Amino acid sequence: MKKTKLMLVFAMFAFAATLSFEVAARSNVALFWIIKNKVEKSPNSDQWKSAKKGELIYGGDYVRTLPKAFALIKFNDSSTLRLGPESEVQVNGVDNPSNMYVDKGDVGFSMAKRKDKPFEFTTPTSVASIRGTQGILVVGLNSSDFLTIVEGLVRLVNNFSHDSVNVGAGETGISSSNGDISVHKSTQADLERLAQLNDQFGRKHELKIQFRDNNGQMREIIIDTQQ
Repeated sequence: MKKTKLMLVFAMFAFAATLSFEVAARSNVALFWIIKNKVEKSPNSDQWKSAKKGELIYGGDYVRTLPKAFALIKFNDSSTLRLGPESEVQVNGVDNPSNMYVDKGDVGFSMAKRKDKPFEFTTPTSVASIRGTQGILVVGLNSSDFLTIVEGLVRLVNNFSHDSVNVGAGETGISSSNGDISVHKSTQADLERLAQLNDQFGRKHELKIQFRDNNGQMREIIIDTQQ
């Protein structure tokens, strides 16, 4: 098996797409960059299969982490999502993700700046519109969503009351199923939740992609990268 070492090249999305056996009509929008323990993916929230490091995620795919599991997802625009244990999400979009439905769990995010339509997190309780931001969204804790921002500004809307707040750097917004919504200065506990999630992934990682060349021989690309 031949090995070729490359520094970070995100053209791998286009390369990996040519190797995929998924339905061509669906475009890849992200991939699993890091997986720890049991993580699963499904095209319809029913047919769950174990996900693998380097596997593509297509628009409409569902992703879930089992207990003690973590996943780092990288988008085509280099935005990243970090899923904590027992999280469940659906990634939507064409070519690039346009929104993510978060049913439950902890989702850390570092989103690239967008000039046009913002990226949206949607939950059973809230909608958060993001253009270029870092923080964490905790869904379903005490029947509420907690949005902590460390960089940027996010508009958080409650789906029941339709009230909204702006959540800026150093702030945490709370949106509850009873329609209440508020914002306060982030506490140490708010910030530690994000720090603990980020600590699961470290800094430097190696991503391996195996494929069969035109001669039928197995080859491997190794990408050394930092998050």
